Amino acid sequence: MTSCLYCGSNGPFSTKEHVIPESLGNDDLILTGEVCDACQRYFGKEVERYVLDKTPLAFWRTFLQIATKKGKLPAVDVGQPSQDKGTIPDRHARHDNIGFAAHDDGSISVDIDDSEMVRAILEGRKTDLKMVLTPKKLHMLGRFLGKVGLGILGIDDPVQARNRRFDGVRRYARYGDFDGLWPIFYYTQGRLRDLRQAVAAAWDGQELEEVHLYSYGLVEVAQTYTLFRFNIGIDNWVICLDDPFPHPAIREAFPGINLRLIWYDEKRSRRTSSAGLHYCW
Repeated sequence: MTSCLYCGSNGPFSTKEHVIPESLGNDDLILTGEVCDACQRYFGKEVERYVLDKTPLAFWRTFLQIATKKGKLPAVDVGQPSQDKGTIPDRHARHDNIGFAAHDDGSISVDIDDSEMVRAILEGRKTDLKMVLTPKKLHMLGRFLGKVGLGILGIDDPVQARNRRFDGVRRYARYGDFDGLWPIFYYTQGRLRDLRQAVAAAWDGQELEEVHLYSYGLVEVAQTYTLFRFNIGIDNWVICLDDPFPHPAIREAFPGINLRLIWYDEKRSRRTSSAGLHYCW
C-alpha cells in the first residue's frame, strides 16, 4: 500500500494533488494516490493560501494576470497583521500595507489605504513599495518550496521522493518542524519592464499562454545535494531538499549568477521583528 508522500499515512487518497497550485496556472502537474486527503487539505489551507496571498508570489499572481480556479483575476492584500500571532514574527516597520488587483483590460492597480503614503508618493518622497520578507514569510515560503519540490520529485520518482534523506524537509513542509528557518537561495533573472511588455502584448490579442508564468527544476550537486528551483516572474527561489545547512558547492550549480542566501538564525527568526529582508518593486 502506498504511504502518503508527506505524512506517511495510509490515506485515504480520494483527491488529486496539484503539486504547483492551480492559482499559479498549473493544470497538469498532478499527483494521484500519492498525497492523502488530510495533507492535501492542510497544504491548501495552511501553507499555499498564505504564500499566495502574503509573499512575493501574491504580487506575481496579479502582475502576470493569473486567474483563480474560478476564472477570476486575482486581487491580493499584502498588508501585515495588526499584531504578531504565534512565535514567528510577521511584522516590520518598513513594510508597506498595500494591495494589488488585476483588471479585465490587462491593467494592475495598487490599493493604498494610507493618506500619508499617497502624499509621499505624489511629492516624490517615496519612490518604491516595500514588502519585507519577515521570518514568517520566509518560513512559509520555505515550507511551500519544500512541499512543491518533493511533489515534483514524486512525479519523477515516487520511490526516491520517499527516501529518508528528505525526511527533514518533509517534516518542515508538513509540520513546520525545524529549529529556525530552512535556508532559501534567491536570484533574479530578466527585467520587470520586459515582462510587463510581454503581458501587455498578450492582452492586445495574443494568446495569454505565450506569457511565461513559472518554471521549475531539480538539480543534483556533487551527487550529494538535491536542489529545487522555482521561478515566477523574474524571481528564482532555490531550496536544498536534503540538507538545511547548505554547502558552498551549491553555488557551483548556478555559474555566473549572484545567488544570495536568505536566512535567519533561530533567535532572530523567533524573537526579533526588527530585522527583515526588503523586497522592493
